[in-house]
Amino acid sequence: MTISAGGIPARRAAASNAATIGDRLAERDDRLVGRSRELELFDRILAGTLDRNVLLVHGPGGIGKTGLLRASAAAARRAGRTTRWIDARTIDPIPAALAAALEGVGPRTVVFLDGFERIAAGARELREEVLPRLPGDVVVVIAGRSRPDPGWFSGGWAQVAFTVELAELSEKSSVELLAEHGVPDGPAREITQWTAGSPLALVLAAGAFHRHGRVAPEPGILTTLVRLTTAVEWDDTQFDALAVCAVARRTTPDLLDGALEPGSDAEGAFGWLAGLPWVDRVGTTVTLHDAVREPVRESLSGSRPARERELRGRVADHLYRRSLLGDRSIITDLAHLLRSPELRWAYCWDGSARYHADRIRSGDTAVLGTALAGRGYGEWWSASEPYHRLAPRHVVVARDGVGAPVGYAIWLTPGSAPSSVLAGDPFGRECLRVAERACGSGEVVVWRDSVDLTGGTPADGSALAMLNVAVALRADVPNPRHAIVPLFQHNQRLHEFCLAAGGTVVPELDTVVDGRPVCAYLIDYGPGGLHAHQHDLVLRELGRLPTRSSALNVDDVRTALESFPVATELARHPMAAGVGVDTRAESVRTALRSGVAAAFGAGAREQQLRSVLSQRYLEPGATSAAIARSLAISKATYFRRLTEAVGRLAEHLAATG
Repeated sequence: MTISAGGIPARRAAASNAATIGDRLAERDDRLVGRSRELELFDRILAGTLDRNVLLVHGPGGIGKTGLLRASAAAARRAGRTTRWIDARTIDPIPAALAAALEGVGPRTVVFLDGFERIAAGARELREEVLPRLPGDVVVVIAGRSRPDPGWFSGGWAQVAFTVELAELSEKSSVELLAEHGVPDGPAREITQWTAGSPLALVLAAGAFHRHGRVAPEPGILTTLVRLTTAVEWDDTQFDALAVCAVARRTTPDLLDGALEPGSDAEGAFGWLAGLPWVDRVGTTVTLHDAVREPVRESLSGSRPARERELRGRVADHLYRRSLLGDRSIITDLAHLLRSPELRWAYCWDGSARYHADRIRSGDTAVLGTALAGRGYGEWWSASEPYHRLAPRHVVVARDGVGAPVGYAIWLTPGSAPSSVLAGDPFGRECLRVAERACGSGEVVVWRDSVDLTGGTPADGSALAMLNVAVALRADVPNPRHAIVPLFQHNQRLHEFCLAAGGTVVPELDTVVDGRPVCAYLIDYGPGGLHAHQHDLVLRELGRLPTRSSALNVDDVRTALESFPVATELARHPMAAGVGVDTRAESVRTALRSGVAAAFGAGAREQQLRSVLSQRYLEPGATSAAIARSLAISKATYFRRLTEAVGRLAEHLAATG
């Protein structure tokens, strides 16, 4: 069903009885122009007069989906409902991530899921596994660019879901929206002639009007409007904050604190960003609207390219520091900073609207086997198929928008390889033997298979990238030092990726399968593992040469802290002394304990730094969230304190030898 735009509801246009000016400001901020019918429909759902639990809102970028959801959320709160907001741009496109985002949703909650086009490939799992578990009186509002797929209208969903297509604003509503942003009637009517009823274009045009007095239409309207809107002498902190938001996958006060100049007001910059009309905020995360991210990035890099590169490097530095604190998901944020097509093809999740990573399910093995055999890879499949049956935890499947398997990856590590399957897989055994001999440790992941069945075009490579990142997130080695990547020699794109990542061919793994030559690359990520490798790739693109000091540094100390309970890891650490694993490990533990005791002063803040460090590393058991709660600080503050404390400990240990 299509619901077109209408006028302003009487209840919203009526004179305010607010008690304070602040109350009136809040009411005006909540006012939404031109969407009265949609809001009235939502009110009916809340009241139970329209027997639906799921409202599916769709329309092109900039048409006002997020604004409608925010106004609906305000209406839900006024009605006494609890709300849960999920921005699909800030979660990973895997069913487990969406299920985690909806964890703990209680009765009478209204869930708002914005930007659904980013994870639309997971719609089937959302319908079949996630939403059915929610309480019966929960309302779910999902907004995305594409028309909902047919699955929303079968299997009982036709009696649960309701579809709303957002239309362009009428000329009357467009003029009214411009008036809300201070544009006089005459110029407003001129602007409405070429903004096509797009609320985003209208808001950008209003901003440009206030800066230049007049805005004429040009080709590429959004790009033009962004250029005009950002062509203003903001102070340096605001410019830097906008640049950070343009290049980062997601922006938090903590990220701004790490990327802006020392002494900058990161909290204030975050608030300024959150107030921009084309920036979306969810809790402590802000993201640029998809329709303006690229134009903003081009505008900023065009006006001050050196500064944009400097800030992109600072973002990479901050993310790398976070990864060292145990945040494994940072690899997706680091990959987002890459510009190289060869690396983005295999690292970035740009295709999450079309594909998502999932566990193996019933029927997948037959579909994948038939597809591979039909393409002449029957011998290869016969060695891979037992992993699907007997070792499913080592298999990741890529699915398209209707849930069909379109690729898969199999990962192996020396410490967890399934021996029962390896007995019939000589190639897998040889890969592991090479890993153990060439790598010298268990910190290696073998990509036994990485198969993309989407058609092989450059755009379709995003399914392979999703598989690769999913393996990096799921494998038993959280930050591998090495990777072994087998491939058929005709796979030119994968060759290019392995070479761009610094890989070298392993001659002893050369073989022939299904009449086709197979080779394998060994990629050495370096002492810092995959996380440091990704960080270095970004820096090299920016013209910065990564430096690794031979002296004890903060990375060495952080590695020791992360390995505190693991004697075999500590025994190999540069700080270790003595003979034997236990003796060497205990020497590192003693040095760390003594350092923590001596590196901090007696003041309250100093004691908080010591407590954060001790609870996180020396007293295992508590999670980061639990530690933050015990110290009555926010999670962002906790991570800042932890970074500072590790640095202080490293300085102390370096100074004392």
